[in-house]
Amino acid sequence: MLDWGMDLISIPISIVSLLISLGTFWLVFVRRGRLKMTTPTIVFFGYDRTPNPTAKVFVRTLLYCTATRGVAIEGMYASISSNKDTQTFSFWGYGESENLTVGSGLHISQSGFSANHHFVSSVQDKVFDFVHGDYVIEVYAQVVGKRKPMKLKAIKVKLPSDLASVLCSREGVLFERTLDGTYIGHARPSP
Repeated sequence: MLDWGMDLISIPISIVSLLISLGTFWLVFVRRGRLKMTTPTIVFFGYDRTPNPTAKVFVRTLLYCTATRGVAIEGMYASISSNKDTQTFSFWGYGESENLTVGSGLHISQSGFSANHHFVSSVQDKVFDFVHGDYVIEVYAQVVGKRKPMKLKAIKVKLPSDLASVLCSREGVLFERTLDGTYIGHARPSP
């Protein structure tokens, strides 16, 4: 009678242990997770100077993955909209301006990757002029194994006319995120 009672207890415990082990295996080794992006603390509008002045946007942010094994990014780009004009900034690099790495094949783990992500309009695109108004910057990433790029974040900034004139002279504007989530801009020379 005692052995039969132990079987009644040990079989359900074994089944629960097996289910927990399978769940842990799925969470750690199988589940892909999602690529996420924090709201940028800094947004910059400006121009790269070589070979010709080319419109540029960079954001300071953290990319991270919700799964243990992480994800690999094939590429990133930004779509910039203002008033009725939209342009894709397809050239992507990351790092500090003096030590910029061309973006391609970046692994993002659960602990994340924090950097300046630079987006420059392509040489073939028409010259993008920053004018005063409201801007929406949508950041996209192409993740390995996914068919379509995924939108990571939409960032809204307001470019007043006095700062737009700074951009007309091919200088830069740095927007800093405030505690209430809005961005305040100030003139800054292009890097």
